[in-house]
Amino acid sequence: MIISIVGTGYVGLVTGAIFADLGHKVFCIDIDRQKIKALSQGDLPFFEPGLEELVKRNIIQKRLFFTNDYSLSVPKSKVVFICVGTPANLDGEADLSYLFSAVTQAANHLKGYTLIAIKSTVPIGVEKELEKLISQKASTRYEFASCPEFLREGSAVEDAQNPDRIVIGTKSKKAADLLLDLYKHMNGQRIICDLRSAQMIKYAANSFLATKISFANAVANLCEATQADAEVVLQGVGSDKRIGRAFLYPGVGYGGSCFPKDISAFISLGKRYNYNFDLLKAVNSINSQQIDFFVEKVEKALGNLKGKQLAVLGISFKPNTDDIREAPSIKIIHSLLEKGAEIKAYDPVSVNNARRVLPKEVIFDHDPYTALTDCQALLLITEWNEFKELDLEKVKRLMKKPVIIDGRNIYDPAKVKQLGFIYQGIGRS
Repeated sequence: MIISIVGTGYVGLVTGAIFADLGHKVFCIDIDRQKIKALSQGDLPFFEPGLEELVKRNIIQKRLFFTNDYSLSVPKSKVVFICVGTPANLDGEADLSYLFSAVTQAANHLKGYTLIAIKSTVPIGVEKELEKLISQKASTRYEFASCPEFLREGSAVEDAQNPDRIVIGTKSKKAADLLLDLYKHMNGQRIICDLRSAQMIKYAANSFLATKISFANAVANLCEATQADAEVVLQGVGSDKRIGRAFLYPGVGYGGSCFPKDISAFISLGKRYNYNFDLLKAVNSINSQQIDFFVEKVEKALGNLKGKQLAVLGISFKPNTDDIREAPSIKIIHSLLEKGAEIKAYDPVSVNNARRVLPKEVIFDHDPYTALTDCQALLLITEWNEFKELDLEKVKRLMKKPVIIDGRNIYDPAKVKQLGFIYQGIGRS
């Protein structure tokens, strides 16, 4: 089958590479000419484990192509996936300008029966505007479907190859059958529903996961106040099969490109339909408070931060990605700088992205030990496996003051204290 993918971000590029690997002929379209040139040579614009190998293999096999030209592939495609970004505006509503532009361009080049499948996260009801837009532009038969993605950065290839569920929102049996055939070699429960339910599933899923994170942080903060151990408490809670342990871990809060914008959009959706989504407002509030909570921990351990040199380990919003969008580390570093601290930082893959958004006074080191040398505290922000395997005896010798503020609870408090560290975790005594 010939497929067009509009948008070469995480969703579009991973989706295109996976379908190409299944034997389809896939054209990935993007307006950024430099990006397309680099992708055509196998150079990816972001880090994602396993993706570079997948892309290069399918370029060589002549199943995966990159272009700026809609006319090259859309007229002969059976399915056109729309995978462009829908970032949040200042009012929390989704910015749909990229979506409308992509759909307009695709509609101008439709030829023969075509299914337009929206993978972008879009507000409920926007399908009416999209169908109206397509009907004004298209001169051939088309159908419309919502096919939301549930990829996690850092494990997107695995998630795409082995999804938990495949959601297909459409009023057309032909469209549903076409997508079912396209996904026939993938595992996962098939959920066939109407367009609005498909869109709602995406928002509800991300909002629930974010709610679990904020709940874990709220419990951890209360555990700290009552001298209970949050790790033990949440292990006990998560062992209940009705709840589960996934995402029930305390830390410095969630970030990334999905949770913050999707929660804002879901709250805005409620407002549009006269529903006050107080639950998600609280989720957002708790998440924001975790930044201040962490910085306060640093101040309690070190006192006045002016002139204090601190090592920040981990900048990306989660491990196995170089994505720093809405990363807690960025907000924490800005707050520490405002308080007069001097920051040295290290991350395995996201330093180049961090340099673009952080002030020049932040020093980026090439390894964690260099970053920790002569520092008065180790601030663990992102739980990369590399940090779990640090030689802590060596770390203690390098540091000016042996203080660890563990924002992800990756270290055993008893062990690091036995080594002579002053240790603070999240909700741990």
